Amino acid sequence: MDSDEMFMEELKKEFLEKTSENLKNMSEYFEDDNFLEIRKIAHDIKGTAGIFDMAKGSEIGKNLQDAADNENRDVVKQLIDEMVLYMRDQGVEI
Repeated sequence: MDSDEMFMEELKKEFLEKTSENLKNMSEYFEDDNFLEIRKIAHDIKGTAGIFDMAKGSEIGKNLQDAADNENRDVVKQLIDEMVLYMRDQGVEI
């Protein structure tokens, strides 16, 4: 593994660790109907997941961002749950 690959692996590890924390926070924000913070997290996940070839995570993030923009509580809850399951499959401990 060359230094660029090692660097990308380290960045991915940091992203997954941050995502674990963000998903926990997102659940708390959901309980408080804090759609703005949910939107911010979804936006971050959307962009960063795409960098690491996690297209499904990026797609869920985009849909979650849109649902949070519209304050669609039922869809937001469904997408948070979907994101948690997807990220668990990627090795994120939640």
